[in-house]
Amino acid sequence: MALTLKKYFIPHPGNDHKPHFLRPKTTAVILAGILFLEVAFLLNAFYIYPLSNYLASILPAVLVDETNTRRAEQDLAPLKTNHLLENAAKMKADDMATKGYFSHATLDGKTPWYFLDKAGYVFSAAGENLAVNFFDSKDVAEAWMNSAGHRANMLNSNYTEIGIATARGIYDGREAIFVVQFFGTPARPTLPSAPVKLTAIPEAEAKEIPRSVPGESFAAVINENAAEIPSTAPQARKPSVGDVLAAEPRTTVNYLYFALAGIVAAALVLKIFIKIRVQHPVLIANGILILIVIATAYLSNEFLSLTLMDIV
Repeated sequence: MALTLKKYFIPHPGNDHKPHFLRPKTTAVILAGILFLEVAFLLNAFYIYPLSNYLASILPAVLVDETNTRRAEQDLAPLKTNHLLENAAKMKADDMATKGYFSHATLDGKTPWYFLDKAGYVFSAAGENLAVNFFDSKDVAEAWMNSAGHRANMLNSNYTEIGIATARGIYDGREAIFVVQFFGTPARPTLPSAPVKLTAIPEAEAKEIPRSVPGESFAAVINENAAEIPSTAPQARKPSVGDVLAAEPRTTVNYLYFALAGIVAAALVLKIFIKIRVQHPVLIANGILILIVIATAYLSNEFLSLTLMDIV
């Protein structure tokens, strides 16, 4: 092992001061590997995941875990998964995917709380976050956290339960996965009263929570006449490491790029400084070329993620 590392990374007379890691043949192999990795990622992002049921099956648990991780960072209690909220989220996701819209309000004007009522979920407080056109579950969570309104939903200490669902459909002319994230605090059923604003909730008058920042597009409501009750929902299931990696392909690819860039940078430093009077410009150029290609792939993936993903 030590001899192999010396042969590939340390310039010495035995390798003619030309570490094998930076030689043209190895460089070609590395560049081919980067190309293969990038093509695999793009195929996943644009074709395989949007057309596969696998991501839809693992994504809700991963996003719940991402949400609870961010709540834990703020010393907030984790949210429990409620099957009624999951049913409501599934109905809303299917509605958007089937009818081709992306909004808190449906095409016929129904509010998000219509789906909670239809699922039989009675609440004292509720919220909704939406996402579409994403490559990576971590991208979704970070985009929500970077938006004041969505962040307010995720870190709302009044919520005790969560339900997330996905649906496949067409958005902006291509296959996409729609994500609906519902938050809620369960309440006792109340006597019907004339709703003032949210007509989709017949059980109680509801009042919209003021938006923290003008122009924010998150959705959240409170039921002033509802009496909150403790959550009896089960604790959220922790996703497996395999599920997390599968739901975060861009993040996984980036980690591989960072690791490879670190190895190449180390090889360059060793090549330049161990025998500083014996230099081979071609080998140094090979290392720099690999770093440029890695940086280009990384920035391209970041650009695609930022420009294509939408949240409301």
